[in-house]
Amino acid sequence: MGAIRVTQRMLVDRILSNLAYQSRRILSYQEQLATGNKVNRPSDNPLNVRSAISARVRIYQNEQYLSNITSARPYLNESESAVMTVMNVVQRAKELALQGANGSNSQLQRNQIATEVNQLLESALKEANHQTYGKYIFGGAVTMTKPFQETRGLSGEINSVSYVGDDNYIYVEISEGSQVNINLTGREVFLPTITGSTDIFQALADLRDNLRTGNVSALQQRIDELTRAINQLSLALAKIGAITNRMETTEQDLESANIELRRVISDNIEADMAEVIVNLNSQTNAYQSALNAASKVIQPSLLDYIR
Repeated sequence: MGAIRVTQRMLVDRILSNLAYQSRRILSYQEQLATGNKVNRPSDNPLNVRSAISARVRIYQNEQYLSNITSARPYLNESESAVMTVMNVVQRAKELALQGANGSNSQLQRNQIATEVNQLLESALKEANHQTYGKYIFGGAVTMTKPFQETRGLSGEINSVSYVGDDNYIYVEISEGSQVNINLTGREVFLPTITGSTDIFQALADLRDNLRTGNVSALQQRIDELTRAINQLSLALAKIGAITNRMETTEQDLESANIELRRVISDNIEADMAEVIVNLNSQTNAYQSALNAASKVIQPSLLDYIR
């Protein structure tokens, strides 16, 4: 087998190819230094780009879930506050009922107690028609109309209260495939829906009227109703608390996931600047060494042309 003759032209082509490669490497490191990224276009590393894009999509989705949680939180917080206020109203009404049931009270004293109960009834109705961001929070999916409509007598006092909302929940998505309701309906909070629950408004109105008519024997029934009302409101608070806890746990999980996803993007796309500087200096030195070596091989006139 004959020997391959290495011509001057072949030697020049090889040297030029090596110098071009070294030059491209230098340009690549300079670009990384300028952008802060080791991957600046899909062709640089298709697998890393795919991983980074997937991570960015997940982050975007998680940010939307976090935004949903942030938007839902005021509804739950104000629902809890409203229910707590009504809880205090009912507890005070029960204290007044016990006080009114005392046989030593005069009718004048019972009338005075009835006046306070009437104000408690007004407070309960106000909280049941509470609004958040201009929307009624206890109307189910009917958020633009007062869920509780009262009927008043000639004296202007409340005789009865009716529910005109619906029994639908409003849901928000807080993670992939996971939704929570951000409201409780007025029916389940304030009206009898299960065994042991009661119509809180009617219980307060009846208590007021029993006190005014001096119907002491009926007060024990009102006390029992108010006791059930307290349990009913406690159940509503427990439901709100469970939803709030679930959202807080999900929020923490989403934030932790985003931290990890940003690390994935950093590992796949972002450059280690210290490493880039070292590589750039090393590549520049290698390029200079290649030029020096080429000057000893290539004819001076050609080397001058290259430079």
